[in-house]
Amino acid sequence: MIRTLARDGAIYALAAIASRGVSFLLVPLYTRFLTSADYGALELTLTFGLLVTLVIAFEVGQGMAREWTEESRTEGRRRLASTALLFTLLVHAVFLLVATLAAAPLAMTLLGSLKREPVVRAGLLFIALNAVFLQLQSQFRWELRPYAYAGVSVLYAGLTLAFGAALAVRAGLQGVLWGQAAAAAVASVVSIVLLRRGLALTFDGKRLARMLKFSLPLVPAGLAVFFSFYLNRLMLNAFSSLDQVAVFSVASRLAGLTTLLIIGLQGALTPLVYVHHREPAVPRQLARILETFVAAALMASLAFSFYAREIVAWIATPDYVASAALLPWLAPAALMTQMYIFLPGIAIERRTGWQLALTSVSAGVSIGLNALLIPYWGALGAAVATCIAALIFIVLWFCASQRLYRLPVRISALMVAVVAYGTCLTLGALIEQPTWEVKVVLMLKTLLMAVLLAVAVCGGLVRREDLVRLRLVLKRARN
Repeated sequence: MIRTLARDGAIYALAAIASRGVSFLLVPLYTRFLTSADYGALELTLTFGLLVTLVIAFEVGQGMAREWTEESRTEGRRRLASTALLFTLLVHAVFLLVATLAAAPLAMTLLGSLKREPVVRAGLLFIALNAVFLQLQSQFRWELRPYAYAGVSVLYAGLTLAFGAALAVRAGLQGVLWGQAAAAAVASVVSIVLLRRGLALTFDGKRLARMLKFSLPLVPAGLAVFFSFYLNRLMLNAFSSLDQVAVFSVASRLAGLTTLLIIGLQGALTPLVYVHHREPAVPRQLARILETFVAAALMASLAFSFYAREIVAWIATPDYVASAALLPWLAPAALMTQMYIFLPGIAIERRTGWQLALTSVSAGVSIGLNALLIPYWGALGAAVATCIAALIFIVLWFCASQRLYRLPVRISALMVAVVAYGTCLTLGALIEQPTWEVKVVLMLKTLLMAVLLAVAVCGGLVRREDLVRLRLVLKRARN
């Protein structure tokens, strides 16, 4: 499984790098063409889109994913995919019609101004088209077509950058959303053409019922995840301002670059686990992957924390300098919220009720901490709350998954690495002395990162042979 995972994961990773690279490029673009208030309004619109995508189609895509391996015949899979797509199209068409009629009150509630009604209308169209594209994109994963998945992902990313940049100059925030809607529409059409052999104009009520039986309990769990990690933007707008939303959102997008470590695996791992989880060697392989990832995640989070000011100054305008203080909290949070893919027990055993319970606890903690901290600390309070909620989420998920599908994870080695990370992070903050030369500070930070890597290697989280392979790959790349 690891060999297949490495091959497919590399392809998914390239697609993710292109997609996240565009997201990275959009930050300096939008922070220069949009005011901070407009940027905050954009993030609130996209956050609202996440909520709609979670709720409107009842997570039918996850139901399709779970039923896919149960369908042995090609025709059965065609009917399954077609039913999921047609259902997604129908419910989002109804949503778009109703929400467009209510665009004025939505603009007032969401963005605080009736003048932003045209922005809301453009955002609603993007939300509906993006949901259709995401459903089509996921089918490439379950058909085990990583090259096609990567192709449409890169196409969508490139069109988003091109259309967004062109229309942002002409029409500001509204143009950005029209450009993203156009990108989703074109990418959806291309995806349908590529998937034409796996789709049919059929709607199967029985298969829809099976998919929804699995996915419906996931909707409250998805809402709990949303409340845990995205409600902070809405609360920032309510308790502070759109400018604080913009500061937090820039930091979140930069912190999201750390998830490049996991996103290639995310595309390849879940389908493979569903197929191979009964094989005796798989738990040990998953434990090894998880341990190595934790080490990489700690290194990435430490790097983002050490060089936060330089990263923000390079990417955004001086209006967003406050985003640097948020990266030490948001970088590890971004990774912790995605690490559940290495712990598949809940999904394998279909314990969606457990998932709801765990995410609800995390959501409660997040809402409480955001309400407590945002009025005093603004965006920083939201970042601290997000990090704590993410930590609680992944710890609870780990404990629950281990009861259902145990992995031979070495907890003591992980804890030693986490303690070393905390120590290096603290020392890095202490050496930030204004009287010290920049070269000295950079040298000491590099030394601390080397210490953390040494701890990971000595603890066996990163194996020496892995480092040798990495060095050979880098050497070939230079040549």
